[in-house]
Amino acid sequence: MDAGVGVVGGYRLIRELGRGGFGSVHLGETADGTRAAVKLLHTGPGVDPRFAEMFAREVEAARRISPFCVAQVLDADPRAERPWIASEYIEGRTLMAEIEAEGPRRGADLQRLAISTATALTAIHRAGVAHRDLKPENIMMASDGPRVIDFGIARAFEETGVFTATSRVGTLHYMAPERLDDARHLTTAVDVFAWGAVMVYAASGRHAFSGRTQTAVIKRILVEEPDCSAVPGELRGLVVRCLEKDPERRPTAHQVLETLLGHSGGGAGESVGVDDSMERGSTAVTSVVAPESTGLEPTLLETRRVTVEPEEAEGTRRTGPEGVEEPEPEGKGPEWEDAGPDWGESVGSRPDPYRVPEPLGRSTSPPFRFAGRLHRTLEELAATMHAHGSAAEEVFGDSDRRALLAAWVVEDLADPRVERSLFRTRPVDPALAVAGFVGQVRPDLPPRYRGRDMRLPALREMAARREAGPADPGVVLPEVLEVMAEYDCRDAAHPCVPGGGCTEYRDLVEDARSARSAYTGAIAPYAHWQAAAGLGQLSGPVERVADAEFVLAALAPQAWERDVAEERDSLEESWRSGLPPLPPRDAPLSERLAHGMVLRRMCRLLRELSAQYARLVTDADLLEGYVQERAEIRSRKAQERGARIALGAVLGVCGLAVLAGLALWGLLASAETVFLAGVIVAAFGFVAYRAIGDIVGHGTGVPVGTRDPFPSVAGHRAKLARTQAAIADVDGRIAALDRIRAQVPRPGR
Repeated sequence: MDAGVGVVGGYRLIRELGRGGFGSVHLGETADGTRAAVKLLHTGPGVDPRFAEMFAREVEAARRISPFCVAQVLDADPRAERPWIASEYIEGRTLMAEIEAEGPRRGADLQRLAISTATALTAIHRAGVAHRDLKPENIMMASDGPRVIDFGIARAFEETGVFTATSRVGTLHYMAPERLDDARHLTTAVDVFAWGAVMVYAASGRHAFSGRTQTAVIKRILVEEPDCSAVPGELRGLVVRCLEKDPERRPTAHQVLETLLGHSGGGAGESVGVDDSMERGSTAVTSVVAPESTGLEPTLLETRRVTVEPEEAEGTRRTGPEGVEEPEPEGKGPEWEDAGPDWGESVGSRPDPYRVPEPLGRSTSPPFRFAGRLHRTLEELAATMHAHGSAAEEVFGDSDRRALLAAWVVEDLADPRVERSLFRTRPVDPALAVAGFVGQVRPDLPPRYRGRDMRLPALREMAARREAGPADPGVVLPEVLEVMAEYDCRDAAHPCVPGGGCTEYRDLVEDARSARSAYTGAIAPYAHWQAAAGLGQLSGPVERVADAEFVLAALAPQAWERDVAEERDSLEESWRSGLPPLPPRDAPLSERLAHGMVLRRMCRLLRELSAQYARLVTDADLLEGYVQERAEIRSRKAQERGARIALGAVLGVCGLAVLAGLALWGLLASAETVFLAGVIVAAFGFVAYRAIGDIVGHGTGVPVGTRDPFPSVAGHRAKLARTQAAIADVDGRIAALDRIRAQVPRPGR
């Protein structure tokens, strides 16, 4: 970021986006969060005093440019110490970055790029501005289509001599010969030449005039022919004419656009007004633009809007979707319905069953501003809201802004297509209101909700990929899918009526709701059993099932049924016998979903009961083990005491016998001798008693290995009494679970 520059014209500069010959571009943000691309121009002391005035005129003219396909100028200060200009900030890569990353453009992508950039040039030139620096780096590939940027300042730089004598405005490979020849007066033809060079680069990834040195490039631009070999044949002739050396022989941007739309062919006359051409161009960019006959790749139908020729309006009309009459083209038979358009035919002029005609002539209604752009038709606004969902939600969520939108739709446009209830009260879900609004006005657009792709293949993939994480249940509510059903059906094999939405969404919602209704009856006996058994605090049949679960199951029934079977098989056989039977494979989907949902709820409950049962059995085993161990210890201690008493008696008798024998033999002549002999015999007997008693006790002792179930209770007798009471309680609870398991309802068996 430029040193010392932090805030410019109310825009806080966040970071530098890039630098070029004119200046440095920064991402700016206002206090209310609005973002813009702010360009600080390279000017210094001694700048021509005419620069500010000319720059101001260029900016003022740039502000008049229709915002389609260009970055709209938001603000500027040509007379600031360092002049600056703020324009719409566009997310995305430049065309050059796209080509470098993904390769050249082909088919419909190339055609859409050609039409959008030609429309942008037409709008720029109509405002009296010449871009003078059109190149791939100045074309942003935004989410809503290509956008031309960085216009409105080149002329002020070039014609006031801000650069040095050796510097030029523009990029060499895209500079017209008259610029290299220092022509005195430059025209908008320089932009047409640059457009042709851009198309060559987009189609091939190579420059139309390449060379290793600047001198070689300049020579080829001035005297040699461009390399257009990679440009498709249907576009090549137009590109070659745009790259003519003589600016007088090049078509205007308007004529280029008309040629792309299949009107005048780029001739000298301008048969269609500029406004009409730009409107047709904006429509064609989002139309079916890939005819098979020209080898262009087919694309999805992206618009219902079709331009109505004035001469067609006077012809016979036919009824289209929603009862709107459509003009029948003159001189065209039924075979014209199947004829594919080509580059010489107006894109979008081929009738299709989805189209609704545009109003004839230019709209006299005031525009509606949204997302920094002015919208003159409801179709344009719906397309922008589709691309800027969060901003659209703010409109519908705010009472004042919603009222302004309602006034524009109802009073200014008097358009009957939009349901008025969308405007009358604050919607509970603004995102759903946006989806409904877009679906009613532009049902040709791909359905989206909260930024998520709501096409059925994407939803089915999301539902089937449960292992990747839980899906957002909010996007698969029945009321959401009912709104998605208003969008056009894109499945050629599906028997949907053109203009009537997609019945597959409605069938899906019907299956989900039928399954819920059947589930209510199927789960009733199990819920009653659960409540009667006092298991209401557990999940299971009494647990409410969200509507989204039925929709997710209906989206991917096979994957869902596999999950149900796996849950059922994961239960122990003793508990699995209490489950309801699986429905037959040929049963209706709603019935299979309902009974499968019962199985899942019962599996959840029985799994919890099974876990409780296992814990109780484990507790009972531990308590009984403790009681048995204490009984064994008491028995063995009693045996040890008996053995010691018997041993003591034997040793006492032996000692008395020894003393008696000594007395008979006359060895104990005095009392002292008798006393001494008695002491010796008693000491020997005590030692023998201890030694032999330890041996006996060691053989009869019991090691304590069972965990003490009640460590806080003192005394073995008290512990034993508490343990026996706990065993009785656990046995009672196990018996209760056995009774509950035996009482599980078995409907249909």
